[in-house]
Amino acid sequence: MNWRCQSIEKITVGNQKLGTTYVVLRTHARIANLLDNEKTRELAESEDIHDFLRKLRETPYGEITIEEDELIAINLERIFTQKFIERIESIVKITPTKMGEFLRAYFDLRFEVLNLKRILRGKFTESTNEQIRQSLIPIDPFFVEDYEKYMESESFEETVKKLQGTPYQSLIEKIPDYEENDELWPFELELNYIYAREILKLVEKLPSKNRYIVNSLVKFETDIENVLVAIKRRGKPESNLEEIFPVTYRLSLEDLEGIIKTEDLSEAIDNLNEPYKSVLEPIKTGDIALTRAMLRKGKYETVSTARAGDEYGFNVILAFLVYSEIEKDNLVGLAWGKVQGLESEELLKYIVIPWD
Repeated sequence: MNWRCQSIEKITVGNQKLGTTYVVLRTHARIANLLDNEKTRELAESEDIHDFLRKLRETPYGEITIEEDELIAINLERIFTQKFIERIESIVKITPTKMGEFLRAYFDLRFEVLNLKRILRGKFTESTNEQIRQSLIPIDPFFVEDYEKYMESESFEETVKKLQGTPYQSLIEKIPDYEENDELWPFELELNYIYAREILKLVEKLPSKNRYIVNSLVKFETDIENVLVAIKRRGKPESNLEEIFPVTYRLSLEDLEGIIKTEDLSEAIDNLNEPYKSVLEPIKTGDIALTRAMLRKGKYETVSTARAGDEYGFNVILAFLVYSEIEKDNLVGLAWGKVQGLESEELLKYIVIPWD
């Protein structure tokens, strides 16, 4: 069943409402139950996908019943994602109203944008509707009415045009460029900007002390995605960078221009400030997957620092959910790797194991 928390419940004892402190105490206990360094390494060192599932039984995930066919990796991804969604739901239900509503929107919108990217990518690669459907996160839409009507479109362009009247309608303006260059990234970049804009708008409803961590995460991710697009622009005809990158934060247009135009990409990355320099280090060898792993590590470090500065507030709750998302990504990556027969040491490069 697709999830959408329809109401934010408050726990009461007698006439006393239990607020943030209660939720934080519960959250500290849940953080302690996340897969630690040792257990994650054990899973990574599984001989194959069967051994991986056997070892997973000894964790809080328990027994996972699944058909071991050619779709096992996709189905495991859906299961791990559903487990993550259940964690979000369990936290939202006991979190004070404004905070809980924000967390619900933060992840609902995040998943919707990811699903729209997968639909567009599926249409771009001419995947079947069933293949696209299997790739989607099982969660109800946030802004759009449903996903089916987009999958049923006859063409990529028709899919985009159906976004008219939604907060995503600015993607329609990208169609002429698509018809000329046959590239997907302008649509994905625009979705990134819409996500950032909407979340930064929603965070204004939170107390000022809770906004910094969210602002940091959203802007950090947006900056990294800008760089990944800038790298795709290398060697292409010059364009108006303000049109390509209308939204920038700590990495400026000048930084992006340097990456596009430099003859020495390694030097351009070395000239960036931290944490961008470290996160983008794998780009020097063209390893995009490792860059995304470093992005997850950067997010972990951001929320951990914020959590250490306020161990009895919103930062702890958001940190737990970010940790949980990282754990989900770790398990998805391990499942795919084991199905593909990758060596454990190779897999560990792409896994964030932060809970030492």
